[in-house]
Amino acid sequence: MLSLIANLFGYLLKFWVNVVGNYGWALVLFSVTIKVILFPLTLKQQKSTKQMQELQPKLNDLQEKYKDDQQKLSIEYQKFMKENKYNPFGGCLLMILQLFVLIGVLYVVTNPMRYMDKLSDSEIDMALKEAIITTEYSGDKSKFADYAKEYIMTNSGDDNVKKIIEQVESDNVEDKYIAVYKATNRYHELSILKNKYDLSFLGINLGDITIDHPQDIRLWVFPVLTTVFYYISLWMVSKNQKKHKQTIKDADGNEVEMPNMAMMNITMPLLSGWISASVPQGMGLYWFMNSLLQVIIQLFTDKFLKTKNNSNEVIIEAKDVKVEEEKNNNINENAENPVISDKNNTKTNKKKNKKK
Repeated sequence: MLSLIANLFGYLLKFWVNVVGNYGWALVLFSVTIKVILFPLTLKQQKSTKQMQELQPKLNDLQEKYKDDQQKLSIEYQKFMKENKYNPFGGCLLMILQLFVLIGVLYVVTNPMRYMDKLSDSEIDMALKEAIITTEYSGDKSKFADYAKEYIMTNSGDDNVKKIIEQVESDNVEDKYIAVYKATNRYHELSILKNKYDLSFLGINLGDITIDHPQDIRLWVFPVLTTVFYYISLWMVSKNQKKHKQTIKDADGNEVEMPNMAMMNITMPLLSGWISASVPQGMGLYWFMNSLLQVIIQLFTDKFLKTKNNSNEVIIEAKDVKVEEEKNNNINENAENPVISDKNNTKTNKKKNKKK
């Protein structure tokens, strides 16, 4: 499943690379495209969350009413949800999809040759060998061959290296070295990517990892921005919850405030920023864009839903005003025209007499 998603994302990222000719801007457009695709589900989740906030007081009343009969409470709860057309598990789909998307993007960014350029294992080995010779040995193949031979001889006693070497069918020491290099370098395909594409984006090398170069301040830009915008996104959610003053019932049926989300609002953005610093900056750029776009979408959906609700309120108020105006007009007409008033009173008295 994840491999299928990664392959589809690989086609999408390659498309944008071919269009803009820059790996960084391709990732930006790739991030926007993913958000646009998921927007209908995001909007649906926002509506679901707002609806739940409005239904919560009534759910509390149900819980209070049937607190001594859990079976009846369960039946009434399901009936209430059905009548209000609310699915409590509706928001879970988006969360699951976002998790799959995040892992799928990680696969593409860390294994670009496999998922973006669609290279086979043997082609990746050849491209990796060429990239190492070009970047580390200035294109001198003989120097690489000598180093590979020396490395295998020196480390052949290591159990881990020995196990990797034994799995290589070829007797060529260069092939054995490449196998060890791949096994000991999680992001080895980035070496090929750096050799094939320009990974520079706003002065940041998208193939570098922040924690591997902590002294480079530029590499902290995306992790910090990811943390900031992730925090803003969670803060906006918390603010909406406080506006509705949601409460729940404790075991004794007393109303208590919803659990304080302050700790999660701090730890989750920090964790997100740390993960962003632990992966290649291509992933860090995607994560930052994802956080930024989430804030923008949240602002839009909050305004859209608020406007929609306000419109409904105006319609309701207008109806009430109209009814009230009709009552006032009838009263005024009766006061101004005593004859009409007497006729109305006569009709009323006749109805009462018939009932008797």
